[in-house]
Amino acid sequence: MELSRQQSRTIMYYEFRNKLSATECHQKMCESLGINTVSYDTVKVWFWKFMAGNFDIEDEPRSDRPIEADFNALNRINLTFKSNRWVPHELTAEDKRNRKEACLALPQRSEKILDRIVTCDEKWVYYNNTSCKGGWSAPGESAGSVRRRALTNKKVLLCIWWDCRGIICKKRGQTINSAISATY
Repeated sequence: MELSRQQSRTIMYYEFRNKLSATECHQKMCESLGINTVSYDTVKVWFWKFMAGNFDIEDEPRSDRPIEADFNALNRINLTFKSNRWVPHELTAEDKRNRKEACLALPQRSEKILDRIVTCDEKWVYYNNTSCKGGWSAPGESAGSVRRRALTNKKVLLCIWWDCRGIICKKRGQTINSAISATY
């Protein structure tokens, strides 16, 4: 049986008037109405209010916005929630026009600027990579366990460099430093 907030507060007020403690009131409510009827902290807060002389069991009016939105009403008027994109600042019409002109001018330049761009991606690769994030199980079965990877496991840093022609290959074991990076 599900009680409303006012009903559970009325029961707490009744037990307060019968000189029960907050602990005893919580135990009685859990025994008679179910374990998840009300938390001990809620009973304690209301007992403090009753001891201070505040016997009003109604919620006080709040000045801020409601905690929950009425999603059914929003769906009925065909509104959906969409995350905003973060931009560093709003562009003016002139800024947008300047960006467009700069982008359109790049392919028309005589030098091949895109041929000079080299990019890199790095990834740590573990020698023993046998972790499993999850799997299917029957109702009532416990989930499998996965051992946490130790910080001392052997790993290698995989670096892949490429340009407009494809992957750039270097000799095995060659260290990539600033002198070699400048030759790309």
